[in-house]
Amino acid sequence: MKILLVRPPVPKHTIGLKNVMICEPLELEYVAAGLEGHDVQIMDMILEKGFTKRLRSFSPDVICTSCYISGVNEVIKLCRKAKIWNRKVKTIVGGVHASRCAEDFADPAIDCIVLGDGTSQISTIVEALGEDKALLSVSGLALPVGPNKVLKTKGKAYMPNADTLPLPRRDLVAHLQHRYYYIFHRPVATMKTAWGCWYKCNFCFTWRITDGHPYARSPESIVEELEQIEAEDVYIVDDIFLIKSSRLNKLAALIRERGIKKKYLVYARADYIAENEDIIADWAELGLSAVFIGLEATTNPELDSMDKECSVDLNEKSIAVCRKYGVDVYGSLIPGPDYTEQEWKNLFAFIERNKLYYVNISPLTPMPGTLIWDLYKDRITVPREAHGLWDLSHMLIETKMPLKQYYRWLLKTYMRTMLDISRADRYALRTRPPVWSFRYFRIWKGMIKIMFQFLTAHRHHTPRELAKAMYKGEPVPGLDYRDWASIASTLETEEWTVQEKVQNAAFS
Repeated sequence: MKILLVRPPVPKHTIGLKNVMICEPLELEYVAAGLEGHDVQIMDMILEKGFTKRLRSFSPDVICTSCYISGVNEVIKLCRKAKIWNRKVKTIVGGVHASRCAEDFADPAIDCIVLGDGTSQISTIVEALGEDKALLSVSGLALPVGPNKVLKTKGKAYMPNADTLPLPRRDLVAHLQHRYYYIFHRPVATMKTAWGCWYKCNFCFTWRITDGHPYARSPESIVEELEQIEAEDVYIVDDIFLIKSSRLNKLAALIRERGIKKKYLVYARADYIAENEDIIADWAELGLSAVFIGLEATTNPELDSMDKECSVDLNEKSIAVCRKYGVDVYGSLIPGPDYTEQEWKNLFAFIERNKLYYVNISPLTPMPGTLIWDLYKDRITVPREAHGLWDLSHMLIETKMPLKQYYRWLLKTYMRTMLDISRADRYALRTRPPVWSFRYFRIWKGMIKIMFQFLTAHRHHTPRELAKAMYKGEPVPGLDYRDWASIASTLETEEWTVQEKVQNAAFS
């Protein structure tokens, strides 16, 4: 069969990241690897245009796509366009948001939603799409049955043993490889060595997607993939990479044994770095150039409210350990909705005191599927369907200070931190090129674009802009939901449940 895997474009209202980073569509490369024997193409619509033209030229039998919460409407638009082009084309949706909130994708233009690992399921799904009843026999799916309603098939483990997965098909986006980057890491290849998380922070659903059970690849499997990656910079996108010392030590030994020379950008917890300085020293020598640390907050009460199981002292120690060995810190911070001017000042004081240059400031967002959803859902000011605003940059909760003022303080903190040339000279370590170089100018250009987005972000909350953000594309004429419940009732066993999305947000 001909199968087109599509990464959707970034929604109009979504702030930020595409201006300073565009990484390869790793999840689709993995799905492609599970489609042996089929004619497969990947279309990256963050970089490529002409979806309808590609449909006509390739004429796919199946279209697969995935996204985070901010891309839901873009995915639905693509599936609707595909069905308008050819009613017989089959559409499959997956990804981390689909695994937690399949109801968001309940649209007649979507044939099925994958609730777990797509790589291990895709060949079975493609085979079953030819027969209605066969889809009901595939475990781990959700089938749209009405607006915000899905019928779920029998449950299954999120994924098999991680070492059984094939290596991702990077060859399918080789023509775009030179355009993938993360800030100053260019070109960069992305890599995944673990799924899920060992911790249970209440603002994150990573650990809930895998039902609290993390899956990790062996050092041997990781090295096998590293040997096939051409790019010098490797961005390991695990939610936590630096966590198991025995695994890290074995992996480091294998990397040295095989003479692999790379620069690594990884995620880690502050407490692990603070308590395992020897690991940081060893990996800095091996090529570790930058670490994302979920610092999250500047006070212990804030960290406790997030179930972070960490402290400000450990946060600060982890930054100091990284600086000692020349490893850049990319600090993640989560300002709350009740921040006043004093809290914003305290946040920048923390940034300055710890000599942070690279920061990601993401207003607290109670994602559907997280433990804090019920705590904040009545304070949400943006509808769930305005998916482009659920980007971890917009503030979606009722704030103590006026919303426009909140955004201005967020922007001011970014500008004081990352647009200050003197801070770049003093605090950036391994990853920064000369300030007056073209590489630096290119990132500054992206940061300035983000600055202007934040200047007008408060306008995205008006009814007119929210209506635009909720647009899912033109409905497919005459296309209605399949009556999966009736089909299921004709079978002898009933292993299906109907799940419905409950709306908790309204226009502000």
